Amino acid sequence: MRIPSSSDVPRLTPVQSAQHGQAAARYSVLNDFRYLTVSDADLLRAATGENPAAGDPSSQFAQQLALDRRTGELAPHQDVTAVYLRNAAARIEASNAGRQGFSNPYSGEAMDRAVAYLESIGRARADIRL
Repeated sequence: MRIPSSSDVPRLTPVQSAQHGQAAARYSVLNDFRYLTVSDADLLRAATGENPAAGDPSSQFAQQLALDRRTGELAPHQDVTAVYLRNAAARIEASNAGRQGFSNPYSGEAMDRAVAYLESIGRARADIRL
């Protein structure tokens, strides 16, 4: 019995990809925004004014949140909390200390609005992963 491999998966040719247009690009493997939850979208609307349903967000805050989802820093059904954001911001800051031109995506006005929003809906508490 032959075990299927990734080379057995049909792939789109460049011509087929162009025919599929935005749909093919929007759902590519590299699209972190497909991992966002409904509550993430609500948070982004409150923090950055971006609506993920209307297109891919472009703020650093949104991109970092999507990356955190995709990489598992935020579990699939784990709600973002103010504590999570503060801890993630500290972790990012520490790992990039001294890096020229570095700007923490979890900082500034977007971070302030995100924390205020999360506190207003009762998600200021610590997040717990099992």
